[in-house]
Amino acid sequence: MNVSAIIVAAGAGIRFGARIPKQFIALGGRPVFAWSLEVFERSSLINEMIVVVPPSDEVSAIEITRKWVHRVPVKVVPGGATRQESVQSGLDAVDADLEWVAVHDAARPLVTLTQIEAVCFLAQEVGAAILAIPVQDTVKVVDEDGLIIRSQDRTRLYLAQTPQVCRKEDLRSAYKLAEDKGIRATDEAGLLEVSGVAVGVAEGSPGNFKITTQEDLKMAEALITSIRTT
Repeated sequence: MNVSAIIVAAGAGIRFGARIPKQFIALGGRPVFAWSLEVFERSSLINEMIVVVPPSDEVSAIEITRKWVHRVPVKVVPGGATRQESVQSGLDAVDADLEWVAVHDAARPLVTLTQIEAVCFLAQEVGAAILAIPVQDTVKVVDEDGLIIRSQDRTRLYLAQTPQVCRKEDLRSAYKLAEDKGIRATDEAGLLEVSGVAVGVAEGSPGNFKITTQEDLKMAEALITSIRTT
């Protein structure tokens, strides 16, 4: 299996509330997105990495990748105004000889090697796959006034994570369909579903959370410290 890892680090991180994008904030002695670079490089399935960053941060991102990536080729490309545009930019840079892509949020620095390879192998088996975890809490559907309409059966509900893995050409077709029909999705699986590609679910973990707020960063820092001291 040959995989190009697209690390999406192009967000502005407005909700995080820092002067620089959250993916460049220091976490455990390195930028947040450098954690993803390091773990993806350790997988023998990964043949290249494409790092998608804000256009203004390309130079600093190149310096970071040179420090943390040594085994596989890495490209830094500018992202767009939306996630779809940024992933499309990464997809356009994928090596022509590689069949598979694994799209990962740079703001999920604690993904593990085991998770990356599990979702890749499941994608190879069923056509596409994502990491996800089952919903544990009771889910309520509310109206526009915030009043509960009903409780939602959570038996088959999962929270999507990344990486999300599929064939390169399937994702290209999904993006073309989305462009033609004006479809917007919050992740790659949403576009693959619309285009008729079967998507499997590999077991994620609560630790593979997305850093969105300052509290999330503190939690990631605590987890890293715990791992280092055990």
